[in-house]
Amino acid sequence: MSTTQQSVLVVDDEPSICWAFEKMLSQDGHRVYTASSAEEGLEKAAEHAPDLIILDVRLPNEDGITALPKFLQASRNAPVIVITAFGDLETAVSAVKNGATDYLTKPFALQDASRACRQALLKSASRETSRATPRATGPMNVDPSVLVGRSPAMQQVFRQIALVAESDLSVLITGETGTGKELVAAAIHRHSRRSDGPYVPIAPVALNPDLIESELFGHVKGAFTGAADDRAGLFERAETGTVLLDEIGDLPLGIQVKLLRVLEQGQFSRVGDVRPMSADVRILAATNCDLHDAVARGDFREDLFHRLTGMQIHLPPLRERPEDIAALCLYFLESMKYTAADEAIDETLLAELAERPWYGNIRELRNAIEHAAVVARGRRLIINDFPPAKPGRDPSSRNSFGQATLDQMVRQWAKTMLQDLQPDTQTLHADFLAATEPPLFDELLKHTAGNRAKAAELLGIHRGTLRERLRAYGMDEAT
Repeated sequence: MSTTQQSVLVVDDEPSICWAFEKMLSQDGHRVYTASSAEEGLEKAAEHAPDLIILDVRLPNEDGITALPKFLQASRNAPVIVITAFGDLETAVSAVKNGATDYLTKPFALQDASRACRQALLKSASRETSRATPRATGPMNVDPSVLVGRSPAMQQVFRQIALVAESDLSVLITGETGTGKELVAAAIHRHSRRSDGPYVPIAPVALNPDLIESELFGHVKGAFTGAADDRAGLFERAETGTVLLDEIGDLPLGIQVKLLRVLEQGQFSRVGDVRPMSADVRILAATNCDLHDAVARGDFREDLFHRLTGMQIHLPPLRERPEDIAALCLYFLESMKYTAADEAIDETLLAELAERPWYGNIRELRNAIEHAAVVARGRRLIINDFPPAKPGRDPSSRNSFGQATLDQMVRQWAKTMLQDLQPDTQTLHADFLAATEPPLFDELLKHTAGNRAKAAELLGIHRGTLRERLRAYGMDEAT
């Protein structure tokens, strides 16, 4: 963190949260003020003019989101990090649209909080005092059906959507089939400044290969046999809006060149015409394959890949976030108007559903719930109401996808960390181990029923080494 002393105001009604931030930031030489309510916080913001505000959403009397514009005014637009234990997409988007710099969901790792504070304080040090106040927004009509989930993985997805929505940055959305990539794209569009414009999802693989260029960019009369009239393409129809290129990895190389021109110059030409046309569109892309591999094979242009990944949002498979199954089941049942939907699934059934691999992800779960509802005919659901679990895939293909996903995530983590790495205070390898070892150890100890000797054997390290690492992470008693 910066060695220049700056001031931070922490507004949270949980003393432990205030204490944790005060200890962490004081160690870096910053002055820290705390408040337990929005009213007290506003008084201290006006008195101390903090360089950073850390603001909880759930506060007594006035909540953090409502009070956020007042904090911006009282602090002359200091960066604000919003924290909450009740994260959903609506809260994340509301926080960012009302001027928040970042968004953390409780419980959060101390290293994530430290990194968010460091970035915000660097921004505060370089900001102009005349920075304009963020534009006001009215109440948001967010449809909760778009994205469902309270797992940490989905909280990260909501945070990324909120941070990127109002920009025109290109976004690459990755994940297995059925994880909801198009829903993420639609949410980005809905919360963007282009929301009044058209949203046009395009699946190039579904277009006629001989006419794909014409479908995307249009053509002029006589451009080819059958072109009897001028015709606008999908990009023209999406003017002032958003285009989603679904399964972008299937885009032919020749079309990739034209798409690159749209991204770099905001222009394209209809088939059979040399006159450039403007393309005032935002481009989102989605894929279930590893584009790094496609680039290595020469099937995908590296320059286009980098232009598409202004931000990358990865949707985890359902089997990696089983804690979201209950909320998803309830949503699907309520959307079907199922009798007593909130009592239709008990904990025993949820535990059995969590054991399934769900290779089809959210789409498979929805189909299974619809099947079970038809069989149960209004009574409480049991596992026998559900269709059999899909047979397992070839292990090598699963491992291949997992390795590709892991490689992609590590690359993205490294890229993010390197952007604001402080060589004199940070060790990248240590940060990486601190981020990855605790969940690895936790899963291994679950797998071995707490047998540390077996866990150490699977890791290929000495049991004493494992014991020391667990103690370093405060996991010795918990495990």
